[in-house]
Amino acid sequence: MALSAAAAAIDAINVYPVPDGDTGSNMAATLREAVAAAGSLPAGATASEVARAVARGALYGARGNSGVILSQALRGLADGLEGAAETGSRALATALATAAAAAYRAVSQPVEGTMLTVLRAAAEAAAAALAADEGLTPEDILAAAAAGADRAEAATMDQLPALREAGVPDSGGEGICIILAGVLASLRGEAAPAPVLAAPGRPLAAIGDAHGGNFGFCVEAVIEADGRPLDLDAVRAAAGAGTNRSVVVVGDDAAAHVHLHTDDAPGALAALAALGTIVRRKVDDMSAQHVRFRAKGAGATAPLALLALSRGAGFDAIFESMGAHVADLGEVVKPPAGDIAAAADATGAPEVLVLPNHKNVRLAAGQAASLASCRLTVVPSASLVEGLAAALAFDATRPAAANVDAMAEAMAAVATVEVTIAGASRTAGGVAVTAGQAIALFDGELVAASESIEAAVLAGLRMAGASEGGLVTLYPGREFAGDPDTLRARVAGVFPLAEVECMPGGQPLYPLIASLER
Repeated sequence: MALSAAAAAIDAINVYPVPDGDTGSNMAATLREAVAAAGSLPAGATASEVARAVARGALYGARGNSGVILSQALRGLADGLEGAAETGSRALATALATAAAAAYRAVSQPVEGTMLTVLRAAAEAAAAALAADEGLTPEDILAAAAAGADRAEAATMDQLPALREAGVPDSGGEGICIILAGVLASLRGEAAPAPVLAAPGRPLAAIGDAHGGNFGFCVEAVIEADGRPLDLDAVRAAAGAGTNRSVVVVGDDAAAHVHLHTDDAPGALAALAALGTIVRRKVDDMSAQHVRFRAKGAGATAPLALLALSRGAGFDAIFESMGAHVADLGEVVKPPAGDIAAAADATGAPEVLVLPNHKNVRLAAGQAASLASCRLTVVPSASLVEGLAAALAFDATRPAAANVDAMAEAMAAVATVEVTIAGASRTAGGVAVTAGQAIALFDGELVAASESIEAAVLAGLRMAGASEGGLVTLYPGREFAGDPDTLRARVAGVFPLAEVECMPGGQPLYPLIASLER
């Protein structure tokens, strides 16, 4: 597969030269599961059936932000090809437009200069080509889309200052270009072109915050079209009206499955019934459930569980000591939404709070909420140490909403410093980096490049405010070759107002992680 072959090159055009740049790997892993799902179809499947299978496979296999956005684009593509026996020129142009629109809807605050822009440009180029010549073949339409994507990808450096400073195009956009070029080459019976990149990023689309949960009623309903196509936008608006929360709407213009939490179940159902025919409904009194769970438990486990995505034996052990269930965060390739949902369900709890512990996993964790049988709420931790702070504030005897608030407050009081070895020479955030240098990231932003891991962590902690005191905790990783006691003493000497402790982390790729609790 062209994308798999190019994954490492795409990973390497990270805005920050960290070794777990993962856009290409995550997109390739997502697409592999999508293709595998289509491969299970019988011979003679229609274009619509193939596209729908691809979209379903991508939904379960989506990894990282880029993979989730790709999965939504593939779902939009399937929507555009709905009912099509073959992929004609007009159907293809329409499907590309619905793919771009679906991708934009997947991100709460779309940012231009990312893979979203590239998807939209591909769709616009396809539409323009068809408008100019109705006789174009699907191959011609795809060629126009690929050319439009390439032009948009080249322009991403002019749209985002971080890309311009680093001297690289958007990595997610590059993935889209390679997918289109690979499909086009396949149609032509040619070998997929090798990627030509300035330096072998990640999409910089903003990530939406987690939705919260609360007591009241859990309402689920299946709505079918009643004489006219179902308006999914209207269904989403009705489901999310007022104080309704934990809203998930999936389906098409024939039928939709709605899940929501509400304080007014009859009112919510009435609003939905005005838009179609409710053929199945379920209403659970969550307050009554909570009373039962508090009194008897939920079978073999607590009514509320905490799931932490973690990497490193030390971090795993700390999370488990706090009562959290642990699932693998992965090194380069991040866990897909389907695996996160399965891990949440495996806790056996009816309600699960998930700590993604990586900013590039939060979107997949949010998507897992629509796949899990339990009620899944994401507490959007962006690092392992933010996750530890949140886990320390977790109390399984309190309602989920109260926990979310307490955990968010705990995360806000912690600064993260991560030290790794630069995998490429790059300038980002005003910091010039040479491949092989130790670099420090403060709350995900590159702040220093040094010749040693110790110097880098000192620079990062200084930026975080350790000179003013607080609790500094050092977590040596798998590749840390120094003496932890010597390191702790050195940090304590530089920051005499701070209390310094050291705990084993065991994480890969980052020889040292530090937290500062203020």
